[in-house]
Amino acid sequence: MKKIRRVNTQKRKAERKLAKERMENQAASFAKHPKECCVCSTPFERNHTTVKTWHVVIRGEKTFLTCPVCWDRINENIGETND
Repeated sequence: MKKIRRVNTQKRKAERKLAKERMENQAASFAKHPKECCVCSTPFERNHTTVKTWHVVIRGEKTFLTCPVCWDRINENIGETND
């Protein structure tokens, strides 16, 4: 019988491995996040509300933590420059 679909298992396995490594690196850098806002230096107090409202951005090896007030200001400035 003829195969209807070709399956490249090695390619899929390599893609899964790469995705897993990328996720592990991001999780490790997230664990090393700063303890204050990178813009206004407001201290980050770990509780339910701050974890849900603060924003974490990972760019390469650097991790940026931004409070909601600064995040809104950044988005406003980006919106003004795009208009």
